[in-house]
Amino acid sequence: MPGILIFFHNSSNSGFASRRHEGTFSKMAFNIVGDYKKIHFAYTDTSGGRSSTLPTEIVNIIQFDSAKQDSTSLKFISQYIKNNNITVGFGFDQPVRRPAYKVMRKAGMHCLISYVGAPMSSLNSGLKLFIKRLDVKLSRYQPDHYIFQSEGMRKTATHGRGIPVHKTSVVLSGTDPERYKPSEIIDYYAHDTFKINHDKKIVFFSGNMESRKGVDVIVKTAAELINKRRRFDVHFLLVGNRWDQAEKLMEVAKNTEAEKHITFGGYRDDVPKLLRSCYAGIIASTGWDSYPMSAVEMAATGLPVMVSDLPGLREAVTPDTGLHFPPGDYLTAADHIQKLLDCPNERETMGKAARKAVLASQTVEHQAKSLETIIRRYAFER
Repeated sequence: MPGILIFFHNSSNSGFASRRHEGTFSKMAFNIVGDYKKIHFAYTDTSGGRSSTLPTEIVNIIQFDSAKQDSTSLKFISQYIKNNNITVGFGFDQPVRRPAYKVMRKAGMHCLISYVGAPMSSLNSGLKLFIKRLDVKLSRYQPDHYIFQSEGMRKTATHGRGIPVHKTSVVLSGTDPERYKPSEIIDYYAHDTFKINHDKKIVFFSGNMESRKGVDVIVKTAAELINKRRRFDVHFLLVGNRWDQAEKLMEVAKNTEAEKHITFGGYRDDVPKLLRSCYAGIIASTGWDSYPMSAVEMAATGLPVMVSDLPGLREAVTPDTGLHFPPGDYLTAADHIQKLLDCPNERETMGKAARKAVLASQTVEHQAKSLETIIRRYAFER
């Protein structure tokens, strides 16, 4: 069986997105080639070291950036593909055109799949969309197929970048329901870790804190609930911040009562344990969001999740498993949290439905199997 190259558009150990996918992609690749020695991982920069989420059996890790077009980089990847008999490429967030595609194809990579976790374009119509479609049609070495995490993200390709619908698929993000699961007893791990009183119900967020993620909206929601509605029974735990992000985001709540009810926990490796102590999850993105893994992890732990009503993100939550609110609307977000605080039975019902939905179709096994099916179709069955 030939080899497979899984290549990222980011450096190794760079954060949330790639770390959450490495295990799933490894499982998918092993199911296809049946030998860890035939699985190859590539990052644009490997100086960050080996990721802890990458299986130890995988030893073939290289530095490669498909966007580079210097002769040294292109010669290296061409020879590497030939030497290791790599016929399948699986690229994370790879666009229609890349300098390395032609070289990779000619070196023997006859199947190239792009797994896309971000919008490919803004939506277009008329002449602009026609030109985009023509460009795609004329792109000789582009990926054979594009996989998206949500219908919302797929639409940015079909109605934005001009990629034909038949060249796209949607595969929902999956998580490990044994790692992310409700506690069987009353759990105060998060409370004790961050010195939060046990009588507080924790609303949780996990993720990168770039501006589009709307963490400032969550802080405004907290300020509304605590300063104005006097809900001292709630605490907000937000993890994933780095550098001085927390200080900037806390401006709204600084020197108010809400300040004592908001904790920025930094970058954490114990998220599964933290979630078991929490009451609900929130994702308040104001820009784009695909189908964040954090929403699946919260749901698997039995938490109802409140999300911004954005394409892609809204697909992660149904009326049975959580609540939507308009992007940036912290007043409605506060209403939703207040409702869950006042209706614990409804909160419990939503949480159970959320976990049931994950078990039905959003485990790592579901995701890996779906990816495997697509790759087999394009690499071996045509």
